[in-house]
Amino acid sequence: SPPLPSLPSLGMMGGRGSAHRRQGTLSGRAVLVAVCALLCVEGVRGQIRYYFCQGGAQDSLSCQGLADTITCGTGGTCIEDIYVDPCGNGFRLQTEECDDGNSADGDGCSSTCTVERGWMCEGGSSSTIDVCSVVCGDGFSLATGCCDGITCSWECNPSYGCDDGNTVAGDGCSDTCSIESGFECWGGSDSSPDTCLCTRNMVSAGFTHTCGVNSNYQIECWGNPENNKTKNDFNVINGAFAWPEGSWSRQDIFVTVAAGAEHNCALKYDGFMVCWGWIGPSLLGDGRMFLPPAPDWERNSDGGFTWAYVQSGFGFSCGVMDEARFQYRPACQEGEVAGLTCAETSKDRCLSCRPPNNWSVDWLERHPCHLSFVDQATCTAPHNKTALCWGETFYGQGYQFPVRSDWSTIDSGSYHACGVTEGGDGYCWGNDLYGQSRVPRIAPRKWVQITAGGSHTCGIDDHQMIHCWGRGLEGQTDPPCEDAWLRLDAGTLHTCGIRKDLSLVCWGSNQAGQCNIPHLRGQCIYQSEVQMVQVGGGTPGVAAVFEPFQCETHADCTSPKRCEGEVKKDWTQVTAGGGHTCATGL
Repeated sequence: SPPLPSLPSLGMMGGRGSAHRRQGTLSGRAVLVAVCALLCVEGVRGQIRYYFCQGGAQDSLSCQGLADTITCGTGGTCIEDIYVDPCGNGFRLQTEECDDGNSADGDGCSSTCTVERGWMCEGGSSSTIDVCSVVCGDGFSLATGCCDGITCSWECNPSYGCDDGNTVAGDGCSDTCSIESGFECWGGSDSSPDTCLCTRNMVSAGFTHTCGVNSNYQIECWGNPENNKTKNDFNVINGAFAWPEGSWSRQDIFVTVAAGAEHNCALKYDGFMVCWGWIGPSLLGDGRMFLPPAPDWERNSDGGFTWAYVQSGFGFSCGVMDEARFQYRPACQEGEVAGLTCAETSKDRCLSCRPPNNWSVDWLERHPCHLSFVDQATCTAPHNKTALCWGETFYGQGYQFPVRSDWSTIDSGSYHACGVTEGGDGYCWGNDLYGQSRVPRIAPRKWVQITAGGSHTCGIDDHQMIHCWGRGLEGQTDPPCEDAWLRLDAGTLHTCGIRKDLSLVCWGSNQAGQCNIPHLRGQCIYQSEVQMVQVGGGTPGVAAVFEPFQCETHADCTSPKRCEGEVKKDWTQVTAGGGHTCATGL
């Protein structure tokens, strides 16, 4: 019989370390004995035919059958034998797409030696093992198996991994498949990409003005300049319009901004906050800009609390703290008496209880992990995500909030505010004249986001469906029927939302054109009639030349014609104000 190709050493047929092959060519009888032994070891019953090239440039490689006269090339012949190379022995032979030395699924090379979706395997041959790695940017978001004990892919990090189908940085999922700062990504699987949206207010629409964070991470504001609300140079302009005083410099890096009616607040990269604008209707103001201070007894407060989120309304603001240093003392139970405040005892840690329903910062105490004698490396404190509101309290929007330590998001409307906890519970407080603070029950569904507007409220549940309540005379509580929504923002009399395909829709009052969403260039059309514009000719003896009028918004067209064209589908954030809307896209 003709000589057979060299086979893997029987002593090295299994395991990830099987990266070598016996050299040389066995005699036909020795190979048949080896094959028989191999089949017995692997438990294979019966004869399995194997076709390979003998001679020529493709010698020992697989071919398609005895009738195959092409694969083996000049000087080669396709012959058959009963040997089948077992998957998982570390040698890529025959029809194997890969062989990484094991028969486990989920590591890039499957138990049947095929390359798994979202992976690539390289380096394997008849003498070398395959090394598999995750493919970043292919649109398949993997959840497990990305670590081999030495290296890991960001894509499989349970907290920060993502794959949005590209390797472009700045769109939420980085070029190394990690979630970028200020973004949230979700929805990805081993068959679909992640969707990423900005969670920071890089632009915020107030009642008559707008503020944003520019590409240099500095604050810019425009619109109605009254009451200093569009100022951004806090160290040069005289007057008590910014708080804390002296807390801003041109070197500060801002990450989010919240525009209210007559004041604004912004967060820096280090978590500290600054507010500016109108202090209120009295000489001393109504407290809208005076941030809740850290307790007097806290010697390491570094100037105040640190914050994760802030939103501003009409004369008040609400924020979510990002603190691990502080926690509230437990509420007094029946028979217990509230103790002195920490400021009065001057203790590192207060020992007594606080009055029930009293959530003053005076009842905060330092977390045990943040005492001077505790080893910080071995004691970890959960972040305190307590929500605090300050400023105008006529409707209770500044103090009636449920105090919890697990807030996820919060939003301030005109005179009411709403928030969602990390567990998906939704709450609203403040003005309830139109029922805007009465959160509907949606159990067993959970809330993902709730946004507070003028006198209405809208939210998205974990099935991506919208719920709206409160004043709806202008249609602001009547969203389109589509049920795949990612983000909402409620203005004074209108609401806007980003759908799953990253398109943008607004509904409600359009008196100032706040619902005229820009899109890709289109044409002005009304009842199939296209608005035309002359582009040439029209002189004696020369016929006039007309083309469809190009537009980007309805405002570009002559009423009643409307701008119709391809919808823009790359929106990342939307903010609805008093009579205007702003949004950011890629």
